[in-house]
Amino acid sequence: MAPLAVILRAVAGEPRTPTELARDLGSSEAALSGMLRTLQTGGYVQEAMPAADGCSCGPCALKSMCRNADGETAPLGLLRLTPRGEAYLGRMGG
Repeated sequence: MAPLAVILRAVAGEPRTPTELARDLGSSEAALSGMLRTLQTGGYVQEAMPAADGCSCGPCALKSMCRNADGETAPLGLLRLTPRGEAYLGRMGG
């Protein structure tokens, strides 16, 4: 599987911070940062940050486990898949 698809699959199950992704994928944050930038620029992942009236991710099935959904804590740099990222994984069989 392509490295970018591996990252997308890791983010698909639960919003993750770059530090968590690096640990889970056995990589360094420095090595992962370029790939995350590529995925964000391409519209496959986005920040999962609280907004004034709830989660800026929109309607999200993961809101109950999202650490940023309550809006009371500072954003943790959580990344989540965009609809484009979800569609890509669907085509890959993920």
